[in-house]
Parts: sequence; structure tokens; C-alpha cells
Amino acid sequence: MPSRIVYEEQLQGLNKRIIEMGHAAEEMISDTLNSLIHGDHTLAQKVIDSDDKVDLIQLEIEKECAILIAHQQPIARDLRFILSVVKIVTDIERIADQCCDICKYSIKLKEDKWSEEVNYQRHIEKMAVAAKEMLTGALNTFATKNIEDIKDICKADDKIDEAFWKVWKEIRDEMVADKEFIRSGLHYIMIIKYLERIADHITNIAEWIYYSLTGEYVIHASINEIEK
Repeated sequence: MPSRIVYEEQLQGLNKRIIEMGHAAEEMISDTLNSLIHGDHTLAQKVIDSDDKVDLIQLEIEKECAILIAHQQPIARDLRFILSVVKIVTDIERIADQCCDICKYSIKLKEDKWSEEVNYQRHIEKMAVAAKEMLTGALNTFATKNIEDIKDICKADDKIDEAFWKVWKEIRDEMVADKEFIRSGLHYIMIIKYLERIADHITNIAEWIYYSLTGEYVIHASINEIEK
């Protein structure tokens, strides 16, 4: 088989592995949300245990990228794609880590008397749903190469940032008003912080996709810079 055909197949293989890893992270976000809603310790533990699978996929993809660079010496767009893949898998792996962290706090919340009667769960659920939709959008963008969708992902991140501060202030006020809520309140604050970080990592993924397609760095840039 001609080496160019083998090379193209290897690049396509990277595409498939990224989607596979992304879908695993999507499932982790869904399970994390459900473990929060239902206080399901078994589901939370499933998320924690599944982190090893994501870690393994990351290592395999990074190894494949290193082999491609060493053997094929890619240039221009292909090199940008491979470098972006290395960055993207790092962000996906961190998303998985933060799902695990959320699940650890959801287990702790189940032990608190406030776990069945808080007012913030609905807002937290919305943040988790929005984060999952962001990841789905990023994976679709990776597959379709549609740059326009990147703007929507960045805007969604801004909304999650706004939601974070709104919920954070509500939790803070409740902690000030009732000292017995402090333990649970701190757990909720950590949960929303991890959700906000998940959204940030998804934005990073979108920005690396943009770099792969255009050659332009927009890391930590505003949406206005992406639109120029």
C-alpha cells in the first residue's frame, strides 16, 4: 500500500480516536449529572472508575501523534492538526478528571442533611447540561470542520461563567445566613467550579480546532477576536 494512503489512514484514525475519547467524556458528564440529581453513589463511582479508560485513550493518541511526526514529518495543515490533537486530548482528559471530582463531592453531599432540600440543584443541573451540549458541539465541529460553530461554543462558555457567579453568590449568602450549611455550601461551590472549568476546557478544544483549520492562535482570546 502506498505510504501516502497509509498516512491518510493514520490521520483518519486520529480523527476517530478523538471522537471516541470525546464521547467517553460526554457519557461521563451525563452520568455525573444523573449522580447529582439522584444522589446515586453507584453511578458516581462508575464515573470515577471510567477515568482510567479516558487516560488510556489519551496516552494511545499521544503515542500515535509522536509516531506520525517522527515517521511522516508532516508540514502545514497536517502538522497543525496533529499538534492540535495533542492539546485537545489533554483538555478532554481534564474534563474527565473534573467529572470525577464532581462525583466525589456528590457522594459527600449525599451524607449532608441539605442534599434533599437545596435550591441550587436546578441551576447546577442547567450548568451541567450546558457543558455537555458544549462538548457535543465541539465534537461536531471537530468532525465537520465548521468554523462558524466555534463562536457558539465560546458564547456558551460566557453563559456558564455568568451562571457560576450567580449560583456562587446564592450559595455564599446561604452560608452566611446559616452556618450549618457551610459544609454543604463548600461542596456545592466546588461542584460549580469544576463545571465552570469543564466549560473552559471545552472552549480550549474549540480554539485548538480553530487553530488546526486556520493556523491562527486564538487561545484565551475574546469572541470578537475569533469573529475578525
